[in-house]
Amino acid sequence: MKQVLGLAILATLFTSPALAGETFVLNQWTIKGGRTQTNFNIDTVTNSNRTQDYSSSSDKIYIDGMVEAEYNNGKVGEYFKDFTVYNGGSELNGSFHEKMTTRVWGTINTIMNSYTSTHESSAGIR
Repeated sequence: MKQVLGLAILATLFTSPALAGETFVLNQWTIKGGRTQTNFNIDTVTNSNRTQDYSSSSDKIYIDGMVEAEYNNGKVGEYFKDFTVYNGGSELNGSFHEKMTTRVWGTINTIMNSYTSTHESSAGIR
């Protein structure tokens, strides 16, 4: 019985709040760890269409020859000697059609580990 009473008194002394003028010491360690794991599955499809119409043309006229003067009964006239007219042209018309499908797929795995260690100590008089 005396032992029980002695333990009760000791327990009361250790668990009682500090009184004014008493000293105290705090020494506390905190260690935390964490792990985050992420798995992304990707599957994307992109469709695109393009249509392009085009047209171009060109013309060229080239004149070759000479103009000469001609005298006939006192009158002056002109005539063409070896006169040739060249005329050329071209035209281009067309269309361009494109259809594309792009697919990206795969998995991205990430792992993040974090660790925190803190220490707090203080002492004083209450």
